[in-house]
Amino acid sequence: MASRGRSFSWRTFGIGVAIVAAVLLVDSFRHRAVEYAELKALDLRLYSTPPTKPTDMVAIAAVDDPSVDALGHFPWPRSVEAGLERALIDYKVAIVGYDMLLSEADEEDTHRAEIAAKLKGAGINDSTIAATLGSGNDDALGAAIKAQGATFVGYTMAHLMGGADANAGILPGYVTTIRPPPPMTYNIVRAEPGPAPSLYEANAYRPPIPQVNSNAAGTAFVNIDSDDDGTMRSILSVIKFRDRYCIPLSLAILRAASGANLSLKLANSEVAGVLLGDVNIPVNEIGQMLIRFRGKEGTFPTYSISEIIAHKIPAEKLAGKIVLVGVTGRGLGDRFVTPMGADFPGVEIHANAIDNVIRGDIVRRDVSLLPARLEAIVLGVLISIAVAYLSPQWAGVFAAILAVAFLGFAEFTLRHNGVAIAIVLPLFTMLATYVALATERYATEGMEKRYLRHAFEHFLHPDVIASLVDNRDRLKLGGERRHVAVLFADIIGYTARAERTSPEALVALLSTYMTMTTDLILESGGVVDKIRGDGIMAFWGAPNALENPSGAAIDCAILMLSGLSDLRARDERFADVDIGIGIATGDVVAGNFGGERRFDYSVIGDTVNFASRLEGLTRQFKTHLLVSRQTFIEANRDYIVREIGLVKVKGKEQLVPIVEVVAHASDGIDPAFYNAFARVTELLRRGDGARALSELEKLKAERPTDGVVALYMEKLSRSDAVPSEMVFEFESK
Repeated sequence: MASRGRSFSWRTFGIGVAIVAAVLLVDSFRHRAVEYAELKALDLRLYSTPPTKPTDMVAIAAVDDPSVDALGHFPWPRSVEAGLERALIDYKVAIVGYDMLLSEADEEDTHRAEIAAKLKGAGINDSTIAATLGSGNDDALGAAIKAQGATFVGYTMAHLMGGADANAGILPGYVTTIRPPPPMTYNIVRAEPGPAPSLYEANAYRPPIPQVNSNAAGTAFVNIDSDDDGTMRSILSVIKFRDRYCIPLSLAILRAASGANLSLKLANSEVAGVLLGDVNIPVNEIGQMLIRFRGKEGTFPTYSISEIIAHKIPAEKLAGKIVLVGVTGRGLGDRFVTPMGADFPGVEIHANAIDNVIRGDIVRRDVSLLPARLEAIVLGVLISIAVAYLSPQWAGVFAAILAVAFLGFAEFTLRHNGVAIAIVLPLFTMLATYVALATERYATEGMEKRYLRHAFEHFLHPDVIASLVDNRDRLKLGGERRHVAVLFADIIGYTARAERTSPEALVALLSTYMTMTTDLILESGGVVDKIRGDGIMAFWGAPNALENPSGAAIDCAILMLSGLSDLRARDERFADVDIGIGIATGDVVAGNFGGERRFDYSVIGDTVNFASRLEGLTRQFKTHLLVSRQTFIEANRDYIVREIGLVKVKGKEQLVPIVEVVAHASDGIDPAFYNAFARVTELLRRGDGARALSELEKLKAERPTDGVVALYMEKLSRSDAVPSEMVFEFESK
């Protein structure tokens, strides 16, 4: 994909590496901004397609607005929860989980206790007091929970990240010592030797009231912690409290539902795994389990508590299910900001977590900084290499492909492996590096190109200039082998003209002539190599490769002759001006030749020398345009030509066939004379010298000044044998 001959820019690569380092340095100080963007990107990736529908295992018993309307102001007397428990027993619910705090004594029970104390102070015995006042609401709830047999109750912890301070202020209602029965913990904890992981660690908790705590199947924490942007996306799988690894309500319920042990593995200063039996529950390094929400609020079957107590719900809706009890009514609290909305009920968060584990489609989000930064370094270095080596266009294509490939890899990892890798920092690093380097190269190369274009615009065609600018390694000493067509052109009799013409007039004439010829050369894609007095050297095929350099050179030469004819017609100074042109095609070395401080772009080789000799032979043959037969064949165009024969020029041992090119076949010139000459060469090949000479005499009569006919007749008259092909040898140029 690199431009041909493009070199690697170590300067650009070094700048790119520096930019990558700078981005990572800024990230270390401003990581919250990157984390915020990463979280938003994660939401987009997870919920860009319709969420998975929930299983039919979880339902919600809701403290909602209809229930408040039916049962009165919330919180209710515990007799309501006791009635709910008895109704759930009737519905044959499998497991009940309370995402509600039952940590304070019932108000009615408090009043009852005050009355009992007064009665006891009046001398009334306990049995009479109990018969008079009856059992309390909390006792009734405890009895109902015990009768249900599989009810789990939530509690909250006061916790800090990275270790709790036992001496920190304790909130009202929280205790620092464990009340029996203790909170539920992992059945198995495997901790490998090494530093302890930085878990969420509590310094106090708020247990349920004794009647509930002692009769529940277990108690588990219901703490929910939001991400840096204030959005709740995960639940905590473990909080450490008094050397106990406590579990959340969702895992407590799942453990009861499966009957399997719940295991925690700690290794390498992090949470290495959470297992429910043999099932792995993906969590990150600090024990967070990312939730894949099934949809907006109300996705899970939700029933009003008042209707459940009144047994208005069909039995099949609740039988055998996990029922979570929680608040959904607006204005009652326990609502959170989630990717599904800014006012999402907390009980549905636990429902989503339980459903994720049941279905087994949990996504693990890697929160470690190291993988994201390694990915950023890899992408940043790759784009630096691309911009340092490729052209701007191909570097942009590579950047787009690299970004799409990385996003595809991230999406594959998310959808198939259940791992959400970071994408914002790596992509931002790559984008920032690319934009900075592309801008830098654009500015730097823009200045270079403007300078080079200005320097070369008087010598080269714009396409040739563009090639040199885009391939800067061509602007140094040295060359490469190229296949080119080389043209030499001179004004015939220039020396004599210079002697009889004033310098000012001669310069004016040359200026007009050179403007015409050089314009034609440049427009045809050629390179004007040298202008020496009246002589011009040009070539086609370097530095830009041409599809047909020979054709371009011959076409240009014909236009030069036509242009000179126009000058003769409209400018009397050119009335007697004539030129000779020679063209040869072959391999040369093209490049910059000279010294380190001064060099020219040129071509060197035998082809160049032969083209110069051909231009000189136009005087011998009295023709205007001579080309090597190889040039004519490679041109592959329809020209009016005359095959002259073989020549041996000074400095060249080999005989080379040459051709006179007269014009394009479509230029309107009568080819009869040249067709007749072709018959002469055919007669010579057949050994019929007499007829060949007769035909030549006719041609001489038609064109007495034709140099080729004259040379043929001279050679035939002096030859004892009829040559099959004419050979001409010249010692001078």
